[in-house]
Amino acid sequence: MTGDLNLNDMKRVFLLCAALLVFSLSQAQDAGTLLKENPERYAGVHHSYEAPAVMADTPAPKGYEAFYVSHYGRHGSRYHTSMNTVTRVSYLFDGLDSLGVLSAEGQALHQALKALEQSHEDQAGYLTLRGGREHQGIAQRLYKRVPGVFAQSGRDRVVAESSYVQRCIQSLANFTMILKADAPQLRFDIYAGERFMKHISPGTSVPRNRSHSAVFDSVLNARFNPDRVMNAWFNDPWTAAQHLGKYSVRQFIYYVFYAGGINQCLADDYPDLSDILGFFTEDELYNLWYCENLSHFDSMANTLENGCRFNETGRKIIADFVKKADAAIAGNDVAADLRFGHDSGLLPLLSYLRLEGYQETISMTQAAERGWYSFQQMPMGSNLQLIFYRDKRGDVLVKILRNEQETTIPALKPCKGPYYRWKDLRAYLVNLP
Repeated sequence: MTGDLNLNDMKRVFLLCAALLVFSLSQAQDAGTLLKENPERYAGVHHSYEAPAVMADTPAPKGYEAFYVSHYGRHGSRYHTSMNTVTRVSYLFDGLDSLGVLSAEGQALHQALKALEQSHEDQAGYLTLRGGREHQGIAQRLYKRVPGVFAQSGRDRVVAESSYVQRCIQSLANFTMILKADAPQLRFDIYAGERFMKHISPGTSVPRNRSHSAVFDSVLNARFNPDRVMNAWFNDPWTAAQHLGKYSVRQFIYYVFYAGGINQCLADDYPDLSDILGFFTEDELYNLWYCENLSHFDSMANTLENGCRFNETGRKIIADFVKKADAAIAGNDVAADLRFGHDSGLLPLLSYLRLEGYQETISMTQAAERGWYSFQQMPMGSNLQLIFYRDKRGDVLVKILRNEQETTIPALKPCKGPYYRWKDLRAYLVNLP
C-alpha cells in the first residue's frame, strides 16, 4: 500500500501502537509481579518446581473413564551440571581477593561462592533431595487425580524409561517409588540407556545458532548497567575489570547470577548456603533474568533466530507418544508410559506441539513480552501428561496437562472443554510439519 496516510488511518495506527504498548507493559508487569512474589523465580530454568496451588479438573464427558497415562518429565532440582558453572566465577574471585580489591560485600560474596563450590564437589549433575521430593509429589498427585488408571484388572504394568543421565534415573526412582506405594499391585518395567535417548532426548546434538550469542550479548549490554555492582563488590572496580580474563564485566556479573540461582535446589541438602541472588537489587535481578529467559527460549524452543531447528527433536518424541498410545488403546496391559529426560527434550516437544503459549514462532527477544517466563514454562520437574479416557463404545478422548494444569492446542478444536478425540489429536500429531 502506498500514498500518504489520511487522518483516520493515522488514528488507527496510533490506537494500534498504543494497544501494543499497553499489552507489552502489562506483560512485563506480570513478570515483575510474579518475580517479586517469589524471588526464587529469578533463577529461571533453575527454579524449583512449584506444585499447582489448585488441582482443577474439568469433568470428563459422561461415560468416559481414564485408562492410560503418557508422561514426559524433566528431572527434578539438581546441582549444576558442571563444576565450571561455579568455579569460573569463584576462581576469579580468588584472584581478585589476592589483589586486595574486594570490598566487604565482595568478600561476603566470595565466601558464598566458595561454599557453593564446596557443595558441588563430586555431585555435579546429580539430583538433590528437593528434586527427589518434587517427583514424589508429582507422582502422588497423578495417582490421586486418576486412581482408576492404576487399579485396572489386566492393565497393571507401568513402563518407565529414562535418559542415561543420573539425575533422570534418580527422578524415575522417586516417581515410581510413590506409585508402587500407592498401588502395590503394579508391575514396573524400568529402562535407561543410550538407546532410549532417541525418543527421550534426541536433540542434544543440535548445534546452537551462531546469532544466539550476538543477540544475547546485545540485550545484556542494553539492559544491564554494571556500575552499582562493581562499586559494591570492589573497592577498585577498574582494576577488578582488568583481571576478568576472557569475560566482559557484564558477562562476569551474569555468570555470578547464573551460578547463584541453583542455591534453591540445594536448600534441603545445604540449608545454610548464603543467598547469592541477595547480592543484587530487584531491578538488576529482573534484567539478568530477562536475558536468561530469552537465552533458554532460543536454546530449546522454536524462534525466528534459530529457524525452528528443534522440530526434529519434538517429532521423534511425539512419535513415541503416538506409538505407545496406539498400543495401549489396542489392548496391551500398560497403564502408564513414563519418560524422564531433560529440558532439551521437553521444551522442543512443547514447541513442536504448538501448545497454548507456544503456538507462535517469535523472536527470542519477544519471549518475556509474550508471556513466556522460564520459571513458569520450564522449571525443574516440568512435565507433560496426556490422560486417555474411554467409554463403553471404545471411543477415546485425551486431556493434555502441562505442569499438571489443563491446557490445549489452539490450532485444534477440542470436542468438549479440554478434551480431544484421540482420532483428531492423533491426526494432528502425525501430520505436524
